[in-house]
Amino acid sequence: MNIKPNAFFTKSRGDNLSASGGKKALRASSLSTEKNLKIGINNVFTYFPLETTRTSYHRSIKGFFTDECIKGEVIVECLTPEKVLKENSSLLTEYEKKEILNYLEIYYISNSTKKHNGKFCDEKGYYRAFVGDQISYRYEISHLLGDGSFGIVVNCFDHKTQNPVAIKILRKGKNFEEIGEHEVKVLDSIERDGFNDTIIDKIDQFRFRGHFCIVFELLSTDLFSYLKKNQFQGMNVNVLRRIAVQMLIGLKHIHKSGLIHCDLKPENILFKAINKSSIKIIDFGSACEQSNKLFTYIQSRYYRAPEIILDMDYNEKIDIWSLGCILFEMYTGTPLFVGRDEYEQLCKIVEVMGEFPSKMVRMSNRRSELFDNEGKLVCIDENMVESGSKRLSSILKSCDRGFIDFLSECLKLDPKQRIDAEEALLHPWIKGDKMKNSRSLRIYNKSSTFY
Repeated sequence: MNIKPNAFFTKSRGDNLSASGGKKALRASSLSTEKNLKIGINNVFTYFPLETTRTSYHRSIKGFFTDECIKGEVIVECLTPEKVLKENSSLLTEYEKKEILNYLEIYYISNSTKKHNGKFCDEKGYYRAFVGDQISYRYEISHLLGDGSFGIVVNCFDHKTQNPVAIKILRKGKNFEEIGEHEVKVLDSIERDGFNDTIIDKIDQFRFRGHFCIVFELLSTDLFSYLKKNQFQGMNVNVLRRIAVQMLIGLKHIHKSGLIHCDLKPENILFKAINKSSIKIIDFGSACEQSNKLFTYIQSRYYRAPEIILDMDYNEKIDIWSLGCILFEMYTGTPLFVGRDEYEQLCKIVEVMGEFPSKMVRMSNRRSELFDNEGKLVCIDENMVESGSKRLSSILKSCDRGFIDFLSECLKLDPKQRIDAEEALLHPWIKGDKMKNSRSLRIYNKSSTFY
């Protein structure tokens, strides 16, 4: 166990994301999965650097922590709260002196005087995290990894297992606690159906100071950050194929478990390690059962399937649509459909993929709002929609024909015609086969049935 000084990191939460202007604000608003939701994407986090000195608890208290190794594992001895109170009560706040008695095992406390003074969250319910402070007297907060509409994620060091972890701390409140419990339920369901190395590992969950917390394995950077770091130059098609295969394996497992992810986007696909192409799918907070859909308004706008915008029934094929959008963006460095709102998003989709099938127009609960009597998108704010004016084949002129065909199958407007994860794994581009006859590409499995 270690005692370490801390520093407070804060975040600037602007009331209006669009006020920041430019593409950043547009993308930030597109990442919301709720109407008019204001989230913390693109907000600035700052923290004071940690002091260079470190007080090692296991060096000052005999027998508290040992570095013995048995079969490659570090043996960690913990203190009781009574012993900490007896020998180090000066390092605890008055609140901590009472709180610590609720824990049987103490692995870490902070020796900084800069701590919470009873108020653990801001006015919006976000946990106020201090660099170097403790979570559950076991985890040491290192730095902030990110934030969103549901809470924050912090990089921590687990002093019990001696491993780095990522902890999602949900905002305070019953609704957010239910969201956390829901995500845990989804991840447990996926795990029961067998191990899958393309889906993030959940390690533990608990409540701390009124906040629901989920402990995950620590991964590397996400796909969007990768693009940003590389000046949005796009990704090598061979590397992209490896990522696509892994995403499909993960989606096949998720969908076979009767679930829909509902929020696939570059930010939710993380590399396992730096300079490696292995990835994992994260963030199942919006996931739902195929037989029990909780929400009608889901997915981040750039990756939102048309049936969601049209307010139709949906299934796991919405994840395949998002996959196609992600792969296009990772190849070109730019999102395929960039709409400032839902109507413009539909316009961008029609420009590339053509008019919606009449059946989809009839089934849309927003038909009178979005379409005229002929089933064409209505003209709003003098926006003229030119159906099919920007085909994938013209946008990706010099691209591999197999890749274009694969994207086309992922981006079929009619979800019944859209490829599923299992079929997609048999596509020639995914398998690395040369395309010979484009007419035969749609039939990858003799047992497949298309509508």
